[in-house]
Amino acid sequence: MGSSKKIMSLLLLMLLLVASACSTDSASGEEDYPKKDVEFIVPFSAGGTSDLNARLIEQYFQEYVGTRSIITYKPGAGGEIGFTDIAKSKPDGYTIGAINTPHIVLQPMGRETQFDENSFDYIAQLVSDPIILAVKNDSDIQDLEHFLQIAEEKPGTMTVGIVGTLTGGHLGLLKMVDETGIQVTEVPFPGSADNTAALLGGHVQAIIGNVGDVAQDLDQYNILGIMAEERHEWIPDVPTFQEKGHDVFQTIRRGLAAPTGLPEPVLAQLQESIAEIVAKDEYLEGMVNIGLPEQYLSGEEFRESIMQEKIEAEELLKKYDLID
Repeated sequence: MGSSKKIMSLLLLMLLLVASACSTDSASGEEDYPKKDVEFIVPFSAGGTSDLNARLIEQYFQEYVGTRSIITYKPGAGGEIGFTDIAKSKPDGYTIGAINTPHIVLQPMGRETQFDENSFDYIAQLVSDPIILAVKNDSDIQDLEHFLQIAEEKPGTMTVGIVGTLTGGHLGLLKMVDETGIQVTEVPFPGSADNTAALLGGHVQAIIGNVGDVAQDLDQYNILGIMAEERHEWIPDVPTFQEKGHDVFQTIRRGLAAPTGLPEPVLAQLQESIAEIVAKDEYLEGMVNIGLPEQYLSGEEFRESIMQEKIEAEELLKKYDLID
């Protein structure tokens, strides 16, 4: 009997030692993060604003995170392909990606997707980029009033490029249509670079884009209006829609996220490292140079703003029968 008790005690001790070793190894793995390069998914075309932001972060990533970021492009469906890949990646800190909102809340509302706003651990918001309506610089359309007049006189004939459907640009277009009563033909493109190229190539008459989409080549565009509460310092001569009597407001916000379920120490390290990067003077100067309106929010602040945005978008999408 005594021998049996000794054996049981030894087995119990061995189990405790194994459990302790596993726990230590797990903790050590988190503390040693990162051990390899981190994949950085960009869900839009190379050359677009999300890509430019990722490349700027890439310059400082190794210095602050401890390893390189390797950019992978996954464009298509207004970002849905890339958002899906981020959400379905292993939550170990070795895959992060650029996300855009309201895209990540609109798409799951309007169609079956493999992600929703709860599929991500949020690292930080980096950009708040107001929506603009623009035509080519040699267009016959001179101003917002003229655009609306043509659209009203010839319903559905005006072609307007947007980046995907159920995206921030799409929501901005819906808000404009809803407020003004016009009808236009929307033409979706995979990314912002494709959208602006279509306008400059004469394939669409106007685009819904962002300040950042046009900031580097302002002389190629005639920007008719901005969907913000105030004029933007980069395009001070462009009136707001509100100034012209139309309460239309929309911005696209960009940030970084990882698949939900990251170990807390890994998420905290990423959040702290990115916060340090985006506070650098060189980073802030770079954002101006590439035409991206910087606005930092912590991961938690970003998450909370996204949840609120979802509530506000549902009403408009239901009105246009885009969701049940």
